[in-house]
Amino acid sequence: MLHPANDFGYRPDVPKLPWLLVLRVATLIALAASAALLSDYTADAPSFCSAASSCGAVRASELSHIRVGDGKFLPLPLFGLGGFALLFAASMASRRVTVVAAAVGGAVGVFLLYTQAFVLGTYCWLCVTTDVSALVAAGAAFMLRRNVWEDELRARLRPWAWWALAALVIAAPLVWPRVKRAPPVPGNVLSLYRPGKINVVEFADFQCPACRAFSGILKDALASHGPRVHFVRLNKPLPMHQYARDAAHAAVCGEAQGKAEPMAEALFATEDLTPSGIDKVAAKVGLDPKEFERCMFDTKTDARVERESAMLVPPELEGLPTTYIGGKRLLGVQSPEVVADALERAARGEGATGISGYVYLPIVALLGLLVLRFGVRRGHDGRDATVT
Repeated sequence: MLHPANDFGYRPDVPKLPWLLVLRVATLIALAASAALLSDYTADAPSFCSAASSCGAVRASELSHIRVGDGKFLPLPLFGLGGFALLFAASMASRRVTVVAAAVGGAVGVFLLYTQAFVLGTYCWLCVTTDVSALVAAGAAFMLRRNVWEDELRARLRPWAWWALAALVIAAPLVWPRVKRAPPVPGNVLSLYRPGKINVVEFADFQCPACRAFSGILKDALASHGPRVHFVRLNKPLPMHQYARDAAHAAVCGEAQGKAEPMAEALFATEDLTPSGIDKVAAKVGLDPKEFERCMFDTKTDARVERESAMLVPPELEGLPTTYIGGKRLLGVQSPEVVADALERAARGEGATGISGYVYLPIVALLGLLVLRFGVRRGHDGRDATVT
């Protein structure tokens, strides 16, 4: 016998188990995790996994994006979000498509878990949540081939309510970075701000790939505001980068000779940050070689780099580059549009705004409860049917 709204068959000789419910709940969890991942990949700073976490390591890997054209890459979570949305839609209409879509999702989940374990050597908890949910959905779909929970298919929860829940679990993680309260600018950074200026303070590591990629974007954005910008670059050489500290010394020594920006740009551009490579950069910029060598080994130079590095430590340190523009913090490589928007807001004197997670989470929970409350069909006796 076929249900009139779909082709999920029902066999009275098979025990009624909630496999369709299991599949939909697993898919909703996967949608929420995929949306959170996509949010962290596209927002100006991650909201769910910091750059210093295992999720950040996975996000920074070459496997986190898929090439779709000449120089164009799309974040992997975008494909996950689309795939699980398709699976959820199929579960509302077609058993055959559901089984196929879930099988594909389960296979991809196994592959991605293998990749984290044996290729990247680290696990992202959101990725694991997504992949395990895909496996659970695949197992439930396999059982759905012969086994259907009839009571669930009688639509205890109205179709619009299922769609509303799906929309909620997708929208909530994507909206959160845009409404949350930005972390306050640390006092030691604020002390560098000048009244009446568009204040920009960047912490960077000259050997950091993200810092090197972002340097040109930030330079172009600052140029459009001219002398209104007060820009300070602070050195944050990371221990994992062999030549980062020498490069930081070189930047300080370039500034000592009045060529801070030309030296910084040259350090970001060069592929050779070895001591001999740095000497070549200094010569190309036009620094006095004897004065440069003296400065490189001066204890005052090292003390300054150490002092600047100590200004950004956990929990504020979540990754590099970390850039403060007015009351906003940008983390990692950002698009020209994001930087331009932050500069415009700083120019207008806008401070950090937003709501607390202690407010946002109850709002999301309340919306979910309202969907369940009004989405449950009433039984024949006039009471609400139980959603189990």
